[in-house]
Amino acid sequence: MFTITPMVVAKGPQREKSRFTYMHGCGEKVDIPYTTWLIQGSGLTALVDTGCSAEDYRTHIRQGGPLMYAGEKFSDVEEIKPLDEHLKERGLTFDDIDLVLQTHVDWDHCMNTRHFKKSKILLQRTEWAKLPIHPLFKGTYAPGYIYEEISKRNLQFLDGDYHITKGLDLIYTPGHSPGGQSVVVDTKDGRYVIAGMCTIRENFYPSEETKRSTGLPVIPTGSHIDPIQVYDSMIRILNAGDRVLPFHDHANFTMGTLG
Repeated sequence: MFTITPMVVAKGPQREKSRFTYMHGCGEKVDIPYTTWLIQGSGLTALVDTGCSAEDYRTHIRQGGPLMYAGEKFSDVEEIKPLDEHLKERGLTFDDIDLVLQTHVDWDHCMNTRHFKKSKILLQRTEWAKLPIHPLFKGTYAPGYIYEEISKRNLQFLDGDYHITKGLDLIYTPGHSPGGQSVVVDTKDGRYVIAGMCTIRENFYPSEETKRSTGLPVIPTGSHIDPIQVYDSMIRILNAGDRVLPFHDHANFTMGTLG
């Protein structure tokens, strides 16, 4: 059995909601956390994605001016707590992390990955093979030199579902990105699935009214390379455990350790 601790490193203030809930909530704004998840148990310490600090956003993503993506001018990312401070509070350093489970390589999920020099980094071969990404999605990816740094780390490329150890598995969930993966974690409180895509709670648990009107059990993420593929992946995620944990849901700001 494992425990899961969300560690929010930064906040994206007032983001367009329909970027997360495809064709729903247009014009609404939401504050989103940039989250990394600490998984501990069975003699293993792992992180699911590594987030992006406000400093890295300013230096590497924003650069000369506000980020523009899909017609939206991004408000600057705000610092919550750097990842190294989160780890220090728990008696850990970057070098104490056995595995980094990289769900996908959007900039807000991987900017700290280059700091993990002693960890094994598990990611899907199809995710990495699509770099550099198509120009249509340039705003969601880091500059090429960031991936060059990550390439020097201990990367292990996977081809589909992967069993790590009892109670900890990776499932292949593409569609938001070319080779996304999600993390299935057994805890004493049940089985959680950390969804490897940019989603909020409403994606997986829409209102009954929304489900009646659409005839669908989920709302696909508004950020995708293939809406049908991401829908199918979301159904798989929903059915893989007892509860889905989205990376960008507001609840992560105050959520404690699970399990």
